[in-house]
Amino acid sequence: MVDYDCRNMRTTRNRAHLIALSTRVPRHSASPDIFARFLGKVLEHDCPPGELEYWTAFLDRVVSQCGIRSRQSVLSDFARSNPEDFEFFPRRWDLEPFPTTAQRMAIYEEEALRLAHAVAREALESGGLEPSRVTHLVVCSCTGFFAPGIDIRLCELLHLSPDVSRTLIGFMGCYSGFTGMRQASEIIGGDSEAVVLQVCVELCSIHFQKKRVQDLFIANTLFGDGAAAALYSAGAAGGSELVELRASRSDLHLDSLDQMSWRIGDHGFEMRLSTLVPVTLRSRVRPFVDALLGDGNTDRSDVVGWAIHPGGRRIVDDLGGALELSDDDLRSSRNVLAEHGNMSSATIFFVLEDLLRAGRSGCVAALGFGPGLTVEGALLELRPRGSGPCRGEEL
Repeated sequence: MVDYDCRNMRTTRNRAHLIALSTRVPRHSASPDIFARFLGKVLEHDCPPGELEYWTAFLDRVVSQCGIRSRQSVLSDFARSNPEDFEFFPRRWDLEPFPTTAQRMAIYEEEALRLAHAVAREALESGGLEPSRVTHLVVCSCTGFFAPGIDIRLCELLHLSPDVSRTLIGFMGCYSGFTGMRQASEIIGGDSEAVVLQVCVELCSIHFQKKRVQDLFIANTLFGDGAAAALYSAGAAGGSELVELRASRSDLHLDSLDQMSWRIGDHGFEMRLSTLVPVTLRSRVRPFVDALLGDGNTDRSDVVGWAIHPGGRRIVDDLGGALELSDDDLRSSRNVLAEHGNMSSATIFFVLEDLLRAGRSGCVAALGFGPGLTVEGALLELRPRGSGPCRGEEL
C-alpha cells in the first residue's frame, strides 16, 4: 500500500513504527528546593551585599512558580550542605575557580555515555531485538561534545554492526528529539528492512551558571538531566508496535531568532530565554497544529491525546489555552515537568511514555519548540501494550 504525503508531494511506501521506548534519569536529586538552597549559599558568598536581597527574592519566585517538584542531575554537589563534600565544584561556597568548559565536558563524556548506554540497552531488550539487527543509529544531544563521540562508543558498547549508519544531531536544542524521529521516519520510508535506534541524552545541569542574570537563574532551575531511547522499524519487528508515525512538520520563524539562544562560554554553555517565548509560541501554535493535522488527513476531533514538550510551566499553560486544551489533555506534559523538569531533546519521549502508561490509545499530536524559534510537530498513533518500562528509572 502506498501512502501519499500531500505537503511534500511525494509517495512513501513504509511508515515508521516505534516498537520500544525506554527512559532514564540520573540518581542524584536537584529538586528546586535543594537547588535553591545550593544557589542561595553561593549567593551569600559571591553576591555584593546590596544585591543579595534582590537575587534571593528572584530565586525564590522562580522556584515557587516553576511547576517542578523533583529534578535529577549527574552531579551530587547540589544536594550537599558542606562544600568540603563537593565532588565537582571547588570546595568553597563561591565555587572559585569556577569549572571550565573543559572540566564540564569531561563529566559529559563519562556520564552521558553511561546514561545513553543504559537506556539504549533497555530499548533493545524491550523490543526483543539483537543489536545486530540495528541498521541506523541516531543520537541527539546539545549539552556536550567529544570525539570519537557517543554514536561510536554506543556501537562499541552495544555490539552494533560495524557498518551501522550513524547520525549525530547536535546543538539543535529541545526540538531535536523530533528531528531524530523524522530522520527515523525518512529512513524507514525508503527501506522496509531498516531498524533505527534513536538515543537522546542531555546533561543540562553540568552547565550551572552563577552569573547574576535572570535568564541563567531560570535555566538553572528549569533544566534537568535525562535520556531516552526509541527503537523503530517498518512493522512489529521483534515485538508489538507502540506508536505509528503518521506525519511530521517543522516551522521556522526567522523574526524571533533573538528569543532563545545557547552559547558555548569559557565556563560551560549559557542559555538565554526571552520572556516573549511563550507569547510568540502562543500566537503561532494554532495554525501550525491545523497544518499538521492536514498533513495527516486528521480532524481535530480525532485527536485523543496531546504531547506538548514541557519547556516550562508557562509554555504548557499558554499553549494549552491557545489550543483550548483541558487539564486532562495537559496532564502528561505537566507530570513530566513536575517529576523531571525540562530535559531538552529527551523530554518528549518521557511525555509519550506517560501517555502510553496511562493507557492512551489513538491519535496524538506532539509538539516541540526550540531556538529559531522553531516549532516541530508529529502526528502519532498510540497503541499501548502492557505496562511498558518504568518511566524515568534512575541510573
